[in-house]
Amino acid sequence: MPLLLLPLLVVPVLLFAPQALRLPVYTVQGGQITARSLASRTSIPAGTPVQRRPVTLRGKLIGSDLPGYTVGTFWVDQSRAAVYSDGSQGKGALVFATQPPTVLTPADPDALLRVWRSGGSGDFRPARPAQLSWPELLVLLPLVPLLAFFLSKPRVRYAQDGDALVVRTWASSTRFPRTGTTATLTAAPLGLRLFGTAIPGYYSGTFSSAGASGGHVQAAAGSSRPAQALLLTHRGRTFYLTPQDPAALAAWFEGPA
Repeated sequence: MPLLLLPLLVVPVLLFAPQALRLPVYTVQGGQITARSLASRTSIPAGTPVQRRPVTLRGKLIGSDLPGYTVGTFWVDQSRAAVYSDGSQGKGALVFATQPPTVLTPADPDALLRVWRSGGSGDFRPARPAQLSWPELLVLLPLVPLLAFFLSKPRVRYAQDGDALVVRTWASSTRFPRTGTTATLTAAPLGLRLFGTAIPGYYSGTFSSAGASGGHVQAAAGSSRPAQALLLTHRGRTFYLTPQDPAALAAWFEGPA
């Protein structure tokens, strides 16, 4: 299950990590400046020529241009530059003569340069912290139900309720009355998922199955290859279930109502 969650967590991590880690950050130590973002870092050696001047970013080549977290490779003054910035445009920035040039926008440029040139140590950050705008928040909305699904540890539940079996999945509840429901046993595994969810321990939706008429079933199962499964046919649809004791449940359906 954790491995299945990883792809879903990539986008939230990329969006929220700069805020949580307060990136970008400029660390001065031993006469060297190290600028760090979430995915990269660059070092500026002691004595590197530097200019303090307004800078306008004219286009992102690679990286992020989120408010407060503008990092990556950008066009600056008709040339490429490594940018570790808060996205400030037309304001004073520090442009170091590295290859390519490195652009920093510390909240206090004078303090950073003073500590750097004196061989001191310290961490410096831009004036504007990383933040999310509405477009980025909208990107996260489709992930909310998916994360809720995986974090809730979905499983199929079977419960007898009077003269009916109630089957509950994460998104549905189906009632099978003893009258009008046909029960048979099968050793056939679930086939290909046609529509729905197939993760270890939870199979829900439409699957192909050699054990059912028509070649497909509606699965509400905890296993795709059980030793024995229960097929319930009700109102023209066949359902594939994997209760703890399929034979006992099949006998219950065949007994007197």
